[in-house]
Amino acid sequence: MTEPREVPAEPVAFTLSIPDSWFELDVRPRTRDDSIKTLVEERVRSRAELWEHRSELIKVLRRQARDAWESGAIYCACFVMVLEESIIPSSLTLSVIPPPPGGSSIDAISESLPTREQTEEEGVWMSRSLVSLPSIGRVPRSQGVTDVAIPGGPGWIRTLVMHTFVPIDADRLLLVAAASPAIDLTEPLLELFDAVTSTLVLIPGDLPG
Repeated sequence: MTEPREVPAEPVAFTLSIPDSWFELDVRPRTRDDSIKTLVEERVRSRAELWEHRSELIKVLRRQARDAWESGAIYCACFVMVLEESIIPSSLTLSVIPPPPGGSSIDAISESLPTREQTEEEGVWMSRSLVSLPSIGRVPRSQGVTDVAIPGGPGWIRTLVMHTFVPIDADRLLLVAAASPAIDLTEPLLELFDAVTSTLVLIPGDLPG
């Protein structure tokens, strides 16, 4: 489980439970490179399938942390799959964002989310719904397969995404964004992303200690 993290502006904290095999990443520019190197070397030493890929894994996770920071994320966790000698990263980030023009109500957020029907096999699609998080209640969610621009370079990568929007107050939402390029694993990944997101707990007030 995460240590309570502070959300910018008014004091609000959160906790999130992630699987033991995931990597919680330091996204701060001054410390992330060294901390990710140490994290990887400590965590994969006993995992032969990852140990031989540790240099590439460090590069991938540093890139994930950099992209998360540049997108405004306050938290980032990743897990990786090794497929045919390639490392496939998947990520979950938390960011504080403004509400849509219609406001921060559940209905206004839900109505602002895009939808798109799938017209071809392995094509793009997007759905929206209201889901119930055990510690929070009903919140809007969008999920589907979309083409995401490659950060810092040309081109796109087809990506499975799940975005869950948690109102904090009238001016802020907490966005829980999960993503993976492994679209052939859409159903199990959506179940995994939902399970992790469902552990989110908001803690109003000052952080403990």
